[in-house]
Amino acid sequence: MKRRVVITGMGAVTPIGNTLDEFWNGIKEEKVGIGAITKFDTEDYKVKIAAEVKDFNVKERLDNKAARRMEVFSQYAVAASREAFAMAGLDMEKEDPYRVGVIIGSGIGGLSRMGKEHEKIITKGPKRVSPMLIPLMISNMAAGNVAIDLGCKGKCTDVVTASIGDALRAIQYGDADVMLAGGTESSITPVAVAGFTNLTALSSESDPLRASLPFDEARGGFVIGEGAGGVVLEGLEHAKKRGAKILAELAG
Repeated sequence: MKRRVVITGMGAVTPIGNTLDEFWNGIKEEKVGIGAITKFDTEDYKVKIAAEVKDFNVKERLDNKAARRMEVFSQYAVAASREAFAMAGLDMEKEDPYRVGVIIGSGIGGLSRMGKEHEKIITKGPKRVSPMLIPLMISNMAAGNVAIDLGCKGKCTDVVTASIGDALRAIQYGDADVMLAGGTESSITPVAVAGFTNLTALSSESDPLRASLPFDEARGGFVIGEGAGGVVLEGLEHAKKRGAKILAELAG
């Protein structure tokens, strides 16, 4: 029989709040996370707005030495995952680390870093490219960094979609007792905005209140954004045994 799976922790880094509580308050206050792009000069760009994470202080959320070895998308993932683990009340010293896994979805990884290092090739030559480029930018480093940070030694994978579904099945069929599942992205970069714009996928609306209208007949595309979210999933009996507060059951 498939095991029942519950949610015991949540964490978030978003354009309307950098913690779960801030995010939820932002929703209740009808806060809009869309605004002018500040990460690069958009003078020559048709699209000039995005949903950027604001005032994220990595030094307050992560160890400084570890943070320097991560691209922003990984930093977001670790921060959200730490918050989810803290809410779940998990103590890894009391867990079998090989039964605790991580699945973090990321579509494009450290695209910003790739752009910066490509510029070095053009201006200074290939020898000036950082040896850390690959471990910083590849999309599976978000899951890897989360697993290292939290001490999870079980299943650890990166997917483009369906991270929660994959984590659910890992627990249902006995591959793990606990899974940290979520997604992260930080790709508001010149090449990403140009690429999606030329694909005619992004909204060119200048009014943040009219830019994201996915179910409206006046919709004109999506708004590129960034951030991370994570949930702790665990088997129902496992959660009960350790006295965890169960937030919800994941039925399918």
